[in-house]
Amino acid sequence: MNGKPAAIGALWLGIQVVWGAILGISLQARTLELGLPSPITAYAVVAACGATLAAITQVIVGFLSDRRRADVGHRREFYIAGMLIALPALVAFYLAPAYGGFLIAFVALQIGMNVFGGPYQAAVPDHVPSARSGAASAWMSGYQFIGQCIGLAIASFANDLLAGFAIAGVLAVTFAVTFAHLRGLRPEHVERAPVRIDADFRTLLASRALINLGFYTFVGFLFFFVREVFGPAGARQTTGILFLCFTLAGIAGAFLAGRASDRTDKRIIVSIAGGAVAVTLIALALSHSLIMVLISGTLAGIAWGAFFTADWAIAYVVLPADAMATAMGVWNLAAALPQIIAPVIGAAIVASAGSRFVHVAIVIEFVLGTLWLWRLPPLRSQPFQHPELTVATVREPVV
Repeated sequence: MNGKPAAIGALWLGIQVVWGAILGISLQARTLELGLPSPITAYAVVAACGATLAAITQVIVGFLSDRRRADVGHRREFYIAGMLIALPALVAFYLAPAYGGFLIAFVALQIGMNVFGGPYQAAVPDHVPSARSGAASAWMSGYQFIGQCIGLAIASFANDLLAGFAIAGVLAVTFAVTFAHLRGLRPEHVERAPVRIDADFRTLLASRALINLGFYTFVGFLFFFVREVFGPAGARQTTGILFLCFTLAGIAGAFLAGRASDRTDKRIIVSIAGGAVAVTLIALALSHSLIMVLISGTLAGIAWGAFFTADWAIAYVVLPADAMATAMGVWNLAAALPQIIAPVIGAAIVASAGSRFVHVAIVIEFVLGTLWLWRLPPLRSQPFQHPELTVATVREPVV
């Protein structure tokens, strides 16, 4: 296990460029561009269909890739197959002239991204020793927020043609970096093992599902909130700026959480972060000026960055290492299923009460998810000096 977290994590940057652009702005904006009579309902349908197939794909491919790694020591075929589906689907998503083609492109994109994305998320525990899992979490957090910033910037200020090819280009380049590194690593034999979903795993799934339900409700309907409050003129650019503030602030939150988790239980970090997100989103919902919206969004981003870093570190402790891709597929259901439910909840609230009231549901979901995490045993860490980063080494849960 001699993988370099910086090289392994490069593809995560490309993945986040894709989803930062599409889930943050492009999916909503393209739905409006198609001139449909009920764009919010159309958005909810396409988002839910894509997320449903993503959830199914993750679990199936995760299981198959674990079997493949047990047989030959790697999962590389899934990377190639997924990219061959995702890249043309990504371009088609931005260029489809009608809703039917747009829906098919998004569904294909979700399938392709998850054919390689599920196995890819097991690359860190596959190739990085557990003593360096903190370093890997730090790299993944950094790539997450930088990639989202790039994706948001492209979606906000580039036309559809340029955005499609630019995002596909970033994904292809980062894939090449990670794939070349993984190809150079020695295959390792592992025994086949079934995934074990114990009480701690179930607790993590429930907590993450509730928090992600809040996050994807926020992400999915922020464009419509901005459009309702400030008008349709410049809604795409204003939403992009707000998301950029949110995402850049997340880098600071990730840094603060990494240092704090060296000294205390990671559940405390997640709880503080979840509470802070709830408070700042209430302030965002009540804001009437652009400056207050940006301030609230920035503070929410700091809190989200702290949560994201601690969440990855907790997952590396709780998930079973001998069936990691399958476990990651199940774990990712806690992100995929909320993407199915959030558009339905959000669309119903917008139709009956307006975009501002969506934030009430978001706050409730964050608070419940944060409280549920306390069913886990304490998760402590100790400082670890890495030549590239100073991070935390995750220990086993203290029962």
